[in-house]
Amino acid sequence: MKQTAFFRLFLAGMASIIIGYVTLAAGSMTWAPFLLVLGYCLLIPWALFKLGHSGNGGSNSASGGE
Repeated sequence: MKQTAFFRLFLAGMASIIIGYVTLAAGSMTWAPFLLVLGYCLLIPWALFKLGHSGNGGSNSASGGE
């Protein structure tokens, strides 16, 4: 169930980044940086944090042979 939160946040971050680059190419100097920072610095790291704390991801679940 928490995987869906990861995918929603990750897709929102990717959409923010793509729209940010499109608005940057269109010449926007206010919305483009806002959307790029939102995607790169907030949404994508938040999605990765959710993935790491979902219990399904990460390397802690593997049994080591040490």
